[in-house]
Amino acid sequence: MWTKNNPSKLWTPGRTLRIAFLNGTREFKEATISAANNWLPHINLQFDFVEGEEGDIRILSEEGTFSSLIGTDALLSIDGPTMKLWPHSANQARYFAANVMHEFGHMLGAEHEQTNPTANIPWDKPAIYQQHGLSDDPDGDNYQASVTRKRLHQWYLDRADASESIYSEYDRKSIMHYTIHQSWTVGDFQIFPNLSLSEKDKAFMNEAYPFPSTL
Repeated sequence: MWTKNNPSKLWTPGRTLRIAFLNGTREFKEATISAANNWLPHINLQFDFVEGEEGDIRILSEEGTFSSLIGTDALLSIDGPTMKLWPHSANQARYFAANVMHEFGHMLGAEHEQTNPTANIPWDKPAIYQQHGLSDDPDGDNYQASVTRKRLHQWYLDRADASESIYSEYDRKSIMHYTIHQSWTVGDFQIFPNLSLSEKDKAFMNEAYPFPSTL
């Protein structure tokens, strides 16, 4: 797991984060709270879930979208949602919970694990480009192709700068890892969806948000 250290995106340990639901059904809110609370045993923060528009974090229930601002970037957003969650039916509860934990990982400051400075994923870039309708030569990109290529590099292909990051060893099991298709890599490498917090996720956040010493 990793986060940016220039500037730090982490909250002050011991803080209570006020998390407001802008909309959503009772079932959506209960499922969100249940999933998000999986982080609490591993961080010296508290979550205060409330109704209305006043919150450090503001959650919008929206079809087709999972997203979140990274860590304290939420404080730079004056109004509107800082996190969007796609409501799912009860028979997709594990998938929904995993995505909530992922987005709350972003809210806590974590970035995508596949771009960890220590990640060494054997990408097959030509195959990835081809599957997204791109050529190997960016000079021929139109505007849409340019946007797609930039996103692929930002989300998958470009590792973070170690000198500007706080990070632990690359973790294939991290809740912050995207699915990686076999056809996108060279050799036998793929990542299936991770549905729970990994041990390295827990350890990283425990160091990022340490509890007071009992000594």
